[in-house]
Amino acid sequence: MNIFAPDYYKKFKCIADKCRHNCCIGWEIDIDGETLSFYQTQSNIINKISLEDTPHFIQEKNGRCPFLNNRNLCDIIANHGEERLCQICRDHPRFRNFFESRTEIGLGLTCEAAARLILDNDFSLEIIGTDDQPAAQTQEETEFLEFRNGVFKRSPESLSFTLPEIKLNELAKVFKRLERLDPEWDDLLDTLKNRNEDLKDVEFDQPQYAKRLFDYFVFRHLHVCGLDFCVLCTYFVMCLDGDVYENARMFSSEIEYSDQNIETIIEKVLD
Repeated sequence: MNIFAPDYYKKFKCIADKCRHNCCIGWEIDIDGETLSFYQTQSNIINKISLEDTPHFIQEKNGRCPFLNNRNLCDIIANHGEERLCQICRDHPRFRNFFESRTEIGLGLTCEAAARLILDNDFSLEIIGTDDQPAAQTQEETEFLEFRNGVFKRSPESLSFTLPEIKLNELAKVFKRLERLDPEWDDLLDTLKNRNEDLKDVEFDQPQYAKRLFDYFVFRHLHVCGLDFCVLCTYFVMCLDGDVYENARMFSSEIEYSDQNIETIIEKVLD
């Protein structure tokens, strides 16, 4: 089975203490069973883990992981090596999509270093490895991949007809009712309250970023959420004022990492 990834994938490197939006702050981090077995042999680690429901690190009052030190570096890596991180910490911000005959790996926009790579590079898939489990491509998968290849050749502007009839300020109200992580997201949504143009009438000042965003959303979500969701996400990020990298990162953090938020958008806006 072949493993595919965008050609910028191997360039990713965590910027650690230089990151302005540390992934070790504000997220509940669950711990997989294999890693937990090791942590249970380390009293200085297991004492800071809750074993109720899914085992997870007990956050400090300010939402920080208890092993994020005052230099914004990980004490587990410093004392035990990166290989002793739990699966979530090792993987982030990577995601995987599994098909019958292939696995696709990408980087999530929620990480500012990954967002830079995604928005600064045109999208192109390449084989980065294989495993020892060959599998035949199904007819359904073949049809999907052919359809997706056609979508990659399109611009988001050419697919604006898939967007719902909704004004920017109305769409912002829907987003404000969703589950939220960062109060700054509210502030960004508030900038749309006086914009009553239709979403599909938005014009892109930086079409190169719109295309790269669109390709990212298609790669990550098309097989589950549909084409209209990918177009909607692209248009919404591009209609926001300010830094496109930060807007994309915040959108991803607030929307992409909440299944509930994605489901609500599909049900309330796209259905």
